[in-house]
Amino acid sequence: MKKIYDLWWKEGGLAEGHDFKWKWPKIKRVLPPKNCTILDFGCGEGRYIEEFLKVDPYKIVGIDISSYAIKEAKKKFPKAKLYALSGDEKLPIKNENIDFILAADVIEHIFDVSNFLFEMNRCLKKGGKIFISTPYYGTIKNLVIALIGFEIVYSPHSQHIRFFTKKSLSTLLKNHGFSVLSYGEYGRFKPLSRGMYFVAEKVKKTRYDKSIYRDMLPR
Repeated sequence: MKKIYDLWWKEGGLAEGHDFKWKWPKIKRVLPPKNCTILDFGCGEGRYIEEFLKVDPYKIVGIDISSYAIKEAKKKFPKAKLYALSGDEKLPIKNENIDFILAADVIEHIFDVSNFLFEMNRCLKKGGKIFISTPYYGTIKNLVIALIGFEIVYSPHSQHIRFFTKKSLSTLLKNHGFSVLSYGEYGRFKPLSRGMYFVAEKVKKTRYDKSIYRDMLPR
């Protein structure tokens, strides 16, 4: 998996401005106060880190599955703590050490979603916030996809391995110790929005529940 994302970043990664114009104004509105610590999970080469540091000299932790992207980010942000890791791994961050997490269009790439949200909860201070976004899927959009875009959206070569609705992702957040503060959509127009986002607050500690994957195991 890491080799795929290394190749992807080497060949250009995200096109300049990809979703940024829609997401950044919404992210900026919920940033923490000065002198806080931000975790950018899925930071790539640091597009959002650059914007964070324009707002305030935050303490930055960045994580991305691509070693190549992290190497490039380290050149730009030598003071940031940057790690090449996946969402299925334990993070090298102390418990309750982060004030704000950005997980912009990351969760749809992760197999072990429960571990990912457990780690987000573990790292975040109580009362800390997470901004999490992912492609939007609703009833009408799903019908349109089924009629004219199924082979594109659900291509076996797609990086997306998880698909969420407003209900499924909000339920996951609540089950992993978060309280949803706000929800929104961006890009295109309703009911064919490009993406959706949640702002959620950590209200309690949670645990990694392996039992949710029991039905996937061979019998």
